[in-house]
Amino acid sequence: ESSGEGDLPTISFVQYHADVPQSALTVASFLKDLGSPVSVLINNAGIMGKSKQLTMKVNLIGPAILTFALLPLMTKVASDGKCTTPPTVINVGSSAHLRATESFSLGENGGNDESWINTLPDIADDDLSTYAQSKLALMQFSTLLRHWLPKSNPPILVIDAHPGLVWTPLLRNHIGDKAVGTLTKTGLANLVYKSSSEGSQAIVSALDFAPLTTTAEAQVYFVNGHPGGYAASESISIDASLQLWKHVIAPEVEGVVELPKEWGLDTKE
Repeated sequence: ESSGEGDLPTISFVQYHADVPQSALTVASFLKDLGSPVSVLINNAGIMGKSKQLTMKVNLIGPAILTFALLPLMTKVASDGKCTTPPTVINVGSSAHLRATESFSLGENGGNDESWINTLPDIADDDLSTYAQSKLALMQFSTLLRHWLPKSNPPILVIDAHPGLVWTPLLRNHIGDKAVGTLTKTGLANLVYKSSSEGSQAIVSALDFAPLTTTAEAQVYFVNGHPGGYAASESISIDASLQLWKHVIAPEVEGVVELPKEWGLDTKE
């Protein structure tokens, strides 16, 4: 945030816990009280190898609730006519989404008010299958945002972005000390993986994207800092995204955070 041309920006910090729904509301309240516009939201929360239920809640539900909580501040930016670029939501993805295979349907025994997440076994996600599912689900949440957000001028831009292979603490903790040691000693870590700063730059580069030839509803998927990455067809499927909403996101967020006006009314099952 900057108070004027030539002024140094003011940086403020607020603690956020993706696994605590109320935390997103605290962030929104903090920013509102600060009087700070929200022009960019990067949903980068993620865990891997932890419990399956926690993986879905941190990697999907946390970003969804935070996005809904901050949408009023982003909509204000879009409507006040002062922004030179569209307010933007970037959902950080992974190529792991390509191997997601599980259906979100609860079957005959499930009701609309029951969360699919609660049906997951309370075990560690050792094979990262739920991690993969959470990353596909986050892209499908992006699809819902593109189609269901209230129209604004400029529209809120929703981008999916995969930074490529990044040598993060998240990855190192999962593969273990032995593998980390081998990759480090042989120099393969530097050859194969981006540094954290390089990974961050690959994500932030999406902010330079000017959607001159696409609509607000079209998927924009950045990979390694460039648009046009290969994404699973399920990631843009309205039918699959609707199932995600009904069985996974809606039971977790409704009553927790206010949804945009007329959310979902323009899409039929």
